[in-house]
Amino acid sequence: MEKSNNFFTAPAIKVEQPIGEFFLCSIPADVLRQVAYSIPAKAKREEGMISKILGNQRRLKPSRAGEIGAYIDENDATFPNTIILSANYQEDGDYEENNDFRWRIVAGADGCSSLIIPRQRKLASVIDGQHRLDGFTAAKREDRLHMNLPCAVFMNLPRPYQAKIFATININQKRVDKSLAYELFGYDLNVSDSNRWPPDMLGVYLARVLESEKTSPFVGHVKLALLEVENDQVPTSNDPLEWRVSVACLVEGVIKLISQRPAKDKSLLASEEAMDRSQLEADNAPLRALYVGGKDKTLLQIVSDYFFVVKELLWQEQPQGSFIVRTVGILALFDILRAALLANRVHLNDIRGTTHALLSPAKGMNFSDDAFHASGAGRVLIRKVLGYVSGLPGDFGPEISQLADRLRPRQ
Repeated sequence: MEKSNNFFTAPAIKVEQPIGEFFLCSIPADVLRQVAYSIPAKAKREEGMISKILGNQRRLKPSRAGEIGAYIDENDATFPNTIILSANYQEDGDYEENNDFRWRIVAGADGCSSLIIPRQRKLASVIDGQHRLDGFTAAKREDRLHMNLPCAVFMNLPRPYQAKIFATININQKRVDKSLAYELFGYDLNVSDSNRWPPDMLGVYLARVLESEKTSPFVGHVKLALLEVENDQVPTSNDPLEWRVSVACLVEGVIKLISQRPAKDKSLLASEEAMDRSQLEADNAPLRALYVGGKDKTLLQIVSDYFFVVKELLWQEQPQGSFIVRTVGILALFDILRAALLANRVHLNDIRGTTHALLSPAKGMNFSDDAFHASGAGRVLIRKVLGYVSGLPGDFGPEISQLADRLRPRQ
């Protein structure tokens, strides 16, 4: 490696993958802290609707940095996983045009390239590994600032692709808020081809509309994982009951209606084995035909109409903290919609009317009962109670009928 006051140079190995090429190299922590930055994700609204997402990261947590800093000080500290960087974009999102400041690759005669990093500006966005890097600010051993860190460097990777990489590698990791990953995965909704949206991306789109549309039953009730929202047109609810569910909750509910194998759908579209949704296989999800046919407005209307009736019958008189307006309750209500569509109890030509007939027996039931709790089992229990009182097919034991009787309003 060569060092100077203005440049850092390191050997780099080119790796070619379907998304493009990147370079593997080793960069000391103090150099990375000098030339790299991370931007917490935030959203911008236009006319109430989220139109643009800036940044691609969770907010840094000082407590997490302290934990990592203490680990860095240990004698056998190691970080074998790569920090993923995208070079040559400024912190405001603009592409760096000045060649004097841009990171660049110089090919060597022996097949090994060199990465040249000007040190005057921060021009590397951290796609993944921000907490590892931030941990060095809390480390007490100064010599650890010279610790080499493995890095994967993308050159000139646009922000939407940075967000997509972050979301893709983190979507199933518990430490990452799944809502943030879903929102970032939908980063480029406004510029991507909706005919090629996999189920989860369509779910993100529908969640955004349900969160922002003034007439939506969910307006004011969707908790964005994004840390800041620019503009003052943040939707508020007139409902006296205060509650919030995540984007991930709505996305999961929507996916169950349109796909039995969402991961396979995504893979087929991403690999272009299916050129658009119309080439995806049929399955038994009740609204699959609408998804494959690109009927997104119809899907939105179905979900909206169903939850309008839910709001009227089940949400209005619930006490604060009721489980029917928590994540387990909303997901159970999506389960009921799916089951009712499959059982032909909710009809597409009259969503509101048939939903009202379906759920009227549950009107006034108190879902704050101690029998419920915020877990997968709690979701199943709410679904069974609603399925039982609505007359949907299912295996309901005497304990469900007894619980349903207890939840009904006293005359």
